[in-house]
Amino acid sequence: MTDSLLKNDVFEAVLAAPGVVLIRIIAKPLGVFTIAARQALTAFLESVQRDHGARCVVLIGSGQAFSVGSNIREFEATAAWIEEARLVETKLNETIERGPVPVIAACNGHTLGGGMVLALACDFRIAGRSASFGVPEVKLGAMATATGTQRLPMLIGRGQALRLMLTGQTIGAEEAYRIGLVEELVGDDELEARALAVAGLIASQSPKAVAASRRSVSAGLRNGYQAGLLLEEEITVPLGLSDDAIEGKAAFVEKRPPRFVSG
Repeated sequence: MTDSLLKNDVFEAVLAAPGVVLIRIIAKPLGVFTIAARQALTAFLESVQRDHGARCVVLIGSGQAFSVGSNIREFEATAAWIEEARLVETKLNETIERGPVPVIAACNGHTLGGGMVLALACDFRIAGRSASFGVPEVKLGAMATATGTQRLPMLIGRGQALRLMLTGQTIGAEEAYRIGLVEELVGDDELEARALAVAGLIASQSPKAVAASRRSVSAGLRNGYQAGLLLEEEITVPLGLSDDAIEGKAAFVEKRPPRFVSG
């Protein structure tokens, strides 16, 4: 089952399985993004649950790259252009984290610059063994903006983040896994299938419980322990009284798979 949902010059999206949307970055060279391309991907992600029934999304690259970030040929040395580019890229990354469904980054090759920040915005990352990672912006007189300077240290710690940011060093998948930049490492030829399998597992769970878990974790990381705990307390009772919770408990007692229908 691979029903085509959308295809343009930058990405193509297919319904890979019930509730699972696969988005493949196909922009050339190496998955680069223009401002317009980021806007298009943001719009698609905002509507992916409503229009296509998605419960989980897999984001993957093509060829030798997941994405190397911005198309440097589009760059304009003006304050207006730099600010617009920052705002558009930030909105994409925030949409991934705060959007309606989980997004898995399947990092299949060069995952660099804005492409790495894109992967950081995803709920977690699975990497092929030939993948490489880095934020080389310092070599261009820039830095990993659009949430990159905040997401990277939250994930791997201040020291490791600054080591990568200040040197512009590229690391391989094995080291990325060792320092916690990616959560799972698989063979290159297994990457897509593994990511889709995990997405399918997520898609089979309660959509309301998945959404509540994501919101609570993000609140705590962004705003601190107490803020996360307050949101957790706020969500717990409504979630426990939801149709999903009633169905989940009934399925457990009746020893059958649950049939979650909420979105």
